[in-house]
Amino acid sequence: MARIFLAFALIASFLGTTSCTSGAVEQVNLDADVAATTDPFIRAVKRGDYKNTEKMIAPSFADDSRVQFEQMSALLKKAPPMVPALYVPKQKTFGPDRDEVSVTYVAHDGKHWFSAEIRLYRPKDGKFEVEYWDVKKAQKPPPLLAHAQQMRTFTRWLMGGIAACALLGLALLIWIVKRRTHIIAPDPVQETRRVAATVRHAD
Repeated sequence: MARIFLAFALIASFLGTTSCTSGAVEQVNLDADVAATTDPFIRAVKRGDYKNTEKMIAPSFADDSRVQFEQMSALLKKAPPMVPALYVPKQKTFGPDRDEVSVTYVAHDGKHWFSAEIRLYRPKDGKFEVEYWDVKKAQKPPPLLAHAQQMRTFTRWLMGGIAACALLGLALLIWIVKRRTHIIAPDPVQETRRVAATVRHAD
């Protein structure tokens, strides 16, 4: 029984710890072919290397990218190391389209949130190209990231609640079984009998 309550305490402490780390950015896993474009793109923009970023830009966005490059690069240079925090394939009628995806890199320096949104498109039998990108600095996290963090927190609490209910149910079952066994087979009590003694007097 003590172990069950110890497990319950561990679950509660885990939930309390995760709920207090709202400033932390959780990294998501990217498909290898997506990361092969977005990771070097972010590094090149942060270095101010337009020549390399231009190779990954779709022709339709090349002019806009050139205009905004210096401003966006200056923002990224001020940002801590960024990690991919959102990965959203474009939704279509028959499911997600892996050839059109959006990736958002995020960093938090304790005061400000930095986000870099990159939209990718992959032509048939080709590599991903950046068809749109933007860098922002704000006091609050990006709305999609805040929503994702809320969903993760809700999922953790839900799973923790289910685990806690299961442990409490198990503890109750063990208590009922032990109690029932005690009622059916009570502790043995030593039976005592009174013995009558007769004394005869000699005439």
